[in-house]
Amino acid sequence: RQIVAGQFGIPADDLLHDFTFFSHINGSKTAQTVHDEYWHLHIDTEQYGTFEYTSLLYLSSEHEDFSGGEFLFLPKDDGSEEKPVAVEPRFNRLVAFTSDAENPHRVDKVRSGIRIALTAAFTCDREKAAAVGPAFPAKLPDSS
Repeated sequence: RQIVAGQFGIPADDLLHDFTFFSHINGSKTAQTVHDEYWHLHIDTEQYGTFEYTSLLYLSSEHEDFSGGEFLFLPKDDGSEEKPVAVEPRFNRLVAFTSDAENPHRVDKVRSGIRIALTAAFTCDREKAAAVGPAFPAKLPDSS
């Protein structure tokens, strides 16, 4: 959280946990549902509703653990000459970006191996953060 807050000049106390999940993409598996089709272009605020900042921490590396699977920022469909920007997944690489329409993106299909990443999203909206719940729920008392 502090790294993402520093990247965007936001006080860390104002950057609130939104949602966190692992993605485990196996190149040998076939998508069963539309939610398994990670390669579609999307915008995180439209996809998830609450994200303001998205961070990805790669837990595997392209060319070592899997092939394919590059993360692509795509230019807006406004007739500009901008080119896509590819981010090569590399173990321990952190990518952070704003989650709105300025950063449409997708992931290339993983052709082989397993691509693993941790996505952590943040918001500055306390109401949205409260709707998601605590990042780490309180432990239940030991009943023994």
